[in-house]
Amino acid sequence: MHFLTKKIQEQNSDTIICFIYENNANKSETFKYLNELSNGALCEQINKYETITGKFQELFKYSINENLKALIVGLGKKENITRKKLSQAIAFATRTAKNVSKNSSIAIELIENDNCSINISEKEMAQITLTSARIGLYEFDKYINDKKTKIETIELLCNNITPDIEKGAEIGAYTSFAMKFAKDLVNESAQIVTPNYIANLAAQIAKEHKLDIKVYNKNQIKDLKMNAFLAVAQGSVNEPYFIHLTYKPENEARKKIVLIGKGITFDAGGMNIKPAASMLTMKSDMTGAASVLGIIQAIAKLKPDVEVHILSALCENMTSGSAYKQGDVLTAMNGKTIEVDNTDAEGRITLADALCYADKLNPDEVIDIATLTGAVIVALGNNITGVMGNNQKQINKFREIAENYCENTWQMPILDELKNNLKSDIADFKNTGGRNAGTSTAAWFLSNFTKSKSWLHLDIAGTAYLDKSNNETLSGPTGVMIRSIINYILA
Repeated sequence: MHFLTKKIQEQNSDTIICFIYENNANKSETFKYLNELSNGALCEQINKYETITGKFQELFKYSINENLKALIVGLGKKENITRKKLSQAIAFATRTAKNVSKNSSIAIELIENDNCSINISEKEMAQITLTSARIGLYEFDKYINDKKTKIETIELLCNNITPDIEKGAEIGAYTSFAMKFAKDLVNESAQIVTPNYIANLAAQIAKEHKLDIKVYNKNQIKDLKMNAFLAVAQGSVNEPYFIHLTYKPENEARKKIVLIGKGITFDAGGMNIKPAASMLTMKSDMTGAASVLGIIQAIAKLKPDVEVHILSALCENMTSGSAYKQGDVLTAMNGKTIEVDNTDAEGRITLADALCYADKLNPDEVIDIATLTGAVIVALGNNITGVMGNNQKQINKFREIAENYCENTWQMPILDELKNNLKSDIADFKNTGGRNAGTSTAAWFLSNFTKSKSWLHLDIAGTAYLDKSNNETLSGPTGVMIRSIINYILA
């Protein structure tokens, strides 16, 4: 997809998206341009006939002439606007425009800052606009024969294009690419997306973006003493891989960040096999791995002065004669032992060894992203990501950035009292502790495998994949937290 910044009069699309506030007389430059082209008919339709009042996500389609259509979208009351609502309105608008436009290009106005009641820079507005626009346009039609015309170009309209706007548009473009990459990978079937497939994909990414890469096979993983990870993998005919990609800036890095993405390419639950209905979306259990692979590509293009490492322990959690069992005792890379209480709590076991590996890199910060617990869905639903960690300053900074870039988070506690939930008579701890406080208990478990003083854990089990569409995103994979992580690295 191509992203262009253009002056309003220079646009070449047949559909222009324009936004208005509810019952607000102040209209944007784009709206005024469209009204002039229509010889005042657009204003007449809105004011005289009250075709649209500007309520949130209210929509009005109007043919300016035989070659140009206007799509007017409501933002709601000006005093009630938020960044999240902006993103929702933009995604809704482009999703609609996709069905209105007859060619492969649409234009969308950059909402003017002086006509916005929230504190937002031009750079941030440009970034949010392009990222949200592509969220609205996303579809996965690889296996559908009757394909529709796709939007290949988005023109961002603004009569005063500044370097800040151009930079924001650049970040938005690469961020939206990272999200699309991750969603496409999650949408693929598990028969294709095996550990070997992702390992090969990681190698291709490293070659294309000139990144350092290490891909460890089963024997090399064994040499690393990642016996906890290997135990989860042993029930599948598809062998495990561990990937490590590295981006280094040209000049001295101001800090080193390790990103870890959970990489279970299919989760049948192991010997504690899932019910059939619960397995329907388990190809998405590698969303963390897909996310960090998307992020590292955006980082390679944006070139921040931060050294970034991405790690993922890739395997399937299957049931077979060779699968690991309840009661098994596993020894992680750092020597700590785990009694297997439930084989369907496998993600934390693979992450344990990945966190241990991260310690070897002496990072300044570690962030893991994982579809980890069903408990987080019970606690926070499908629109809020659970955030935990051991550094409150890091947590606060991340949550502020997430809010600025339209993603909902909530901090969950990690308390020492939770260790009693995982008490084992024969090992250092069990891998599960029952239903109560499941999200925080899983995070406490992970905290035993990192030495980092700035470790952040993102539980995206509820937000990574939607059964039903919300105001911003269609059902299916969401690319959640990719926006937040990229902007956190850039901050």
